[in-house]
Amino acid sequence: MKMMPLLGCMVFLGLAGLIVAQDAPVADKPAEAAYLGADKCKMCHSKQHVTWTKMKHSRAIESLSAEEQKNAECVKCHVTGYGKTGGFESMEKTPKMAGVQCEACHGAGSLHMKAPKPEKKNTINGKGTDCRECHSPHVDVNRKKGGEEKKEEAKP
Repeated sequence: MKMMPLLGCMVFLGLAGLIVAQDAPVADKPAEAAYLGADKCKMCHSKQHVTWTKMKHSRAIESLSAEEQKNAECVKCHVTGYGKTGGFESMEKTPKMAGVQCEACHGAGSLHMKAPKPEKKNTINGKGTDCRECHSPHVDVNRKKGGEEKKEEAKP
């Protein structure tokens, strides 16, 4: 019988702690960057933009067939920020995010654009993401063969 008041008190304190924890502000939560598109990047990086426009990456979406453009597994490597804040959704909704742009490798640029000049380099993804996310042996083998990987026939 002596355990009931003690147990009740513990439950009350536990619930009170949960309520207080829900109201507490999250300290130092980093802001999520949004994708902006190459038009914003070229405002400060015009030389790099000119170079990019001459690269196949800038026209990567054009290398997909109409059917492949409906396949998320294909599209995600031929556009910028697929499925992320400000990134590519579809050719109808976000055509300016088609192609492999600056942010596809360097990360979403909104924090970079807002940062004071001394902090700008700290807001980008350095030399970029791992190219193998899109240029995997599977993808490159299929591309070089012009389509699906050919399976060897079983030998008796």
